Amino acid sequence: MLAVLVFLVLMGGYYLARRSTAEQYPPEAFYRVQRGNFVVSVVEGGTLEAVNEVVVRNEVEGTARIIYIVPEGTYVKKGDLLVELDSSQAQDQVNQQEISYAKAELAFTQAKAQLEIQRSITNSEIDAAALELRFAQMDLEKFEKGEQWVTLLEASNRVVQAEAQLAVNQETYRWTTNLVASGYETKQRADADRLSVLNSRNNLIAATNALWLLREFDLVKQHEQLLSNLREASNNLARVVAQARSRIAQYEADVLTQSNTLELSRAKLERDRRNLANCKIYAPQDGLVVYPVTENRFSSQSMIEEGATVRNRQELIKLPDTSKMKVRIKIHETYVNLVREGQPAVVTLDPLPDRRFKGVVSYVALVPDAQSRWGNPNLKVYKTEVLITDPLPDIKPGVSARAEIIITNIADAISVPIQAVTPWKGRPACYVRRGGRIEPVPVEVGLFSTRFIEIKSGLQEGDEVLLVPPYDARSKDLEGKTVTSEEAGSMTNTVPPETSRAPGPMGGGDVAGSRAGNRNRPPQGAGPPGAGGFDREALLKRFDRDGDGRLSEEERQAIRQEMQRRFGGGAGGVRP
Repeated sequence: MLAVLVFLVLMGGYYLARRSTAEQYPPEAFYRVQRGNFVVSVVEGGTLEAVNEVVVRNEVEGTARIIYIVPEGTYVKKGDLLVELDSSQAQDQVNQQEISYAKAELAFTQAKAQLEIQRSITNSEIDAAALELRFAQMDLEKFEKGEQWVTLLEASNRVVQAEAQLAVNQETYRWTTNLVASGYETKQRADADRLSVLNSRNNLIAATNALWLLREFDLVKQHEQLLSNLREASNNLARVVAQARSRIAQYEADVLTQSNTLELSRAKLERDRRNLANCKIYAPQDGLVVYPVTENRFSSQSMIEEGATVRNRQELIKLPDTSKMKVRIKIHETYVNLVREGQPAVVTLDPLPDRRFKGVVSYVALVPDAQSRWGNPNLKVYKTEVLITDPLPDIKPGVSARAEIIITNIADAISVPIQAVTPWKGRPACYVRRGGRIEPVPVEVGLFSTRFIEIKSGLQEGDEVLLVPPYDARSKDLEGKTVTSEEAGSMTNTVPPETSRAPGPMGGGDVAGSRAGNRNRPPQGAGPPGAGGFDREALLKRFDRDGDGRLSEEERQAIRQEMQRRFGGGAGGVRP
């Protein structure tokens, strides 16, 4: 229905453009220019919110299902149950983790006991190796300081004894030989003494050789052996100490591993117990329960209800502080450069339409709202907050509100309805009634609001401007071009135009003629009088008198009246 009305209005403007005299327009088609205070303001609708509020979130890890939630709008006391989440999975996790924690605790205890046992074993091994080294040192010292000299002395004594025995036996043999010669001894005695001499001589040779072997080989060998034993005992002690350290380090690492495992298990158990406890959420303070509104690309509504699944850190309930309230609105990019923090504002609430509350702009976003661009990528709005400074009655957050931000107040200014200004030869202009005719007058525009625009020069007080500018095919830019005819004449196109196409089924080959024949036609989809096709924003700007962004029944009736006014003369002529 709206599209049909827009089409009829645009067609009416097309036929209206063919009238050129002022008498063909009714009096209500003109606006008399006058001076006065021009208040530049931006009006946007939004939602009443609390400045300070306590947000209750889901602290359970992962996702959980709501099995109970206090109804929205309920006044709760501190400690009251707000939300209960399904705790079956959390309880299972606690039970399993308690078993894992008990196993980890046992493993840690065993690791500590094994470490103490290994420390005792390694201490004994180190003591034994140290004692062995001490004995080796003592054996070497004993040999070097006494044993080798005792052995040499004993060997030397045996040589001396052998020499003495040989001398005695030789002397005895000599006397025996003399006695045998004298006839006092028998030859057998002499032979026996001679044999004793031989034995003594052999004993001397053996003792001498033994002394030489002892001095040259046995004592040296024994000394080297004792040195080797000392080195081996020292190396063995170092080896035992290193092995002990290695085994102790392994057991200590095992203890540390089991300790970390136990700590992780304890932390996991505490986290699971905390998750289980967080399945029941209690009010941190007194307040009014408000469900949060979730904004996404598809909808903007609250998804909090019994049976709903919520994620970790998701907002569940808000407990607003209603002592300070604000209105959250979204400013179109057309006006965002005019809005600044600290600007005054006037707020009206839908439940209290007859009351006005003072406010001040407290926040303007630096970047466009991403959520608002899902439905319309070309729509760019900026989140803005207006802090209400006047005291408010007992009213709940979430109600619809409207904020009018006062940009500036220009004294003694000329302003006209914003739809009266139209492009003409690349410049803004107004169609003014002069001498019974409608003439375009270039103007210099200034600030603008949602309904009026400031005229700095070009119009005078008392001028009558046409609210619906006529259509002029020679000057109206239907495609939104920014290059004027004068500018286009000074530019050179170095790209040759396409001049021909393949012949169609009916013969012809060059379509340039057909293009030239359509040159004076308006572009396809171009709308009549003052519009380049269907522009819903232009339609709202023109007929949305209260600035609420919607067409009410009264405003729709105004569209129908405009259509009847333009087409009331029948088909025989064209009416404005």
